[in-house]
Amino acid sequence: MKKSGYIESFVFGLLHSKNKKIAVLLLTLVLFIISIMLIPTVAVKAKLLPKPTADSFTIYVDLPEGKSIYETKEVTSCIVQKLKDEEIITDMSVYLGESAPVDFSAMLKGRLFASSRNVANIVVNLKKDEDRDENSLLAVHRLRPLIQNGCSINEANIKMIELPAGPPVLASLVLEITSDGSQEKIEHLVDRVADIFRKTETLVDIDVQSDESYTEYAISLNEKKIAQANLTPEQVKKILYLAFEGMDIAFINEVDANNQIPIHLSLDRKTKTIMQADKADLMNKFSALNLMNAQGMLIPLNELVTIKERTNEHKIMSKNLTPIVSVIAEADMESPIYPLLSARDTIIEELTDNYTIEKTKFLDLKLTDKKSGEYFNLHWDGEQKLTMDTFTDLGLSLGVAIVMVFFLMVLYYQSFYLAWAISIASFISVAGVIYIHFFIDIFTENTFYLTGTSLIGFIALIGINSRNSLLIIDFAKQLIEEQNMDVENAIAVSVQTRAKPILLTVLAIVFASLLLATDPVFSGLGVALIGGTLIAYIVSLYVVPILIHGGLLKQYLKIGEDNE
Repeated sequence: MKKSGYIESFVFGLLHSKNKKIAVLLLTLVLFIISIMLIPTVAVKAKLLPKPTADSFTIYVDLPEGKSIYETKEVTSCIVQKLKDEEIITDMSVYLGESAPVDFSAMLKGRLFASSRNVANIVVNLKKDEDRDENSLLAVHRLRPLIQNGCSINEANIKMIELPAGPPVLASLVLEITSDGSQEKIEHLVDRVADIFRKTETLVDIDVQSDESYTEYAISLNEKKIAQANLTPEQVKKILYLAFEGMDIAFINEVDANNQIPIHLSLDRKTKTIMQADKADLMNKFSALNLMNAQGMLIPLNELVTIKERTNEHKIMSKNLTPIVSVIAEADMESPIYPLLSARDTIIEELTDNYTIEKTKFLDLKLTDKKSGEYFNLHWDGEQKLTMDTFTDLGLSLGVAIVMVFFLMVLYYQSFYLAWAISIASFISVAGVIYIHFFIDIFTENTFYLTGTSLIGFIALIGINSRNSLLIIDFAKQLIEEQNMDVENAIAVSVQTRAKPILLTVLAIVFASLLLATDPVFSGLGVALIGGTLIAYIVSLYVVPILIHGGLLKQYLKIGEDNE
């Protein structure tokens, strides 16, 4: 019989040639396996959501506890000097010793409550996206080393904070360390882990969520000597506050001013700066301050006070009533899962000498000190944990979708063979999602990740490809039953006839998904639908006929035997 089209002729010849069928199935299997291998080989990278571009970012400046506001200002002034000549920056706002205006990042990171002399926030506003050649992600990537290498003075920790991708997390990468051991042992382990983070490629903005130990000086009043000097404790307190903190001592009234203008008095910065952190230097400063009593005698301040040296008290941070110290980091232009795996391997390799390391839940670790027997639990949290949880959940959803399609097809066709063929064909189409991510990543400036929305596209494709298979099978069955065609002819004619309406559906999905493909968050879904439906169309034309051939043949041979 002469075939009416190329597709019909190809499918008919395919079904009559065992070698061709084996070749097509093997080629399909090889391409599918290659697509799956693109993920573990990191040719296609996974991330929950890509970071959105923005017209601003924030710089967090944290100095060790005990640093002065002047030292904090030195750091912020350095940063402003580094950035002021950048063409893409329109303006900057410096918030010294206080929180910046509320934004999403500050709420997630608890920055709203950071107000002390050793912290500062700088909000950097950029030109509108269309007025600059560099997006905010690349700008932060370029400026981070410039600022951190040039302005990390006074032991400052400078972090570049961008808008989060969406998940409510403290940071991209969070390692929570809990223990039954002493605070000193925990701090020692935390320092080693933080050093490993700093050596891990693509990890930046490393920080430890705990107090630093530092020496502080407590000043207590010697009330007996104060009374003997004919002074009052209140006078001593005021001179201390006036000298080092400063206070308003009078006001000026101006006609044009809305409010009184205060006159603020304190020692100048050089005079009250302690050059050496010891009691002797501080007492030397006090000796230069004198108080006059009622008799007109000048009494040096150092004779009226006592200075005690002590270590600061640490804030106790806990989670589920367990003391905890967190080491946090951001992944620079990278999905956090990959530096996590690298850092985890390094932790296992470098800490084996001092600790017995046991792998616990998924990627978590339990370290036991070989000398003291104290244990330390290392639990990974942050965006990467949400990524793994989301991918696991969506992977299970994909499996459930395939199983549901299988059983629905069993009920519909009363055939396990056809149901299996439809399910397999539907699953093969997900290779298109991976391949299109791979090719788009080659031609884009930033990494194009396989995201959580891409996996939603995986699930949607199961229904799309199942529908294509249904159209072919139903029409083939109709031709066999009504026109007494043999199975091979019926399948070939059905594929040729249904190719055009299936293609129109595919094109409708592709054109509609092009709008989604430009969205920073839902681009994964749009691209997944485009790549998946195109592969699903090819699978429907050349793989589905092979998979359903045996099922239809078996079904109608059985009917023929029953009729006889």
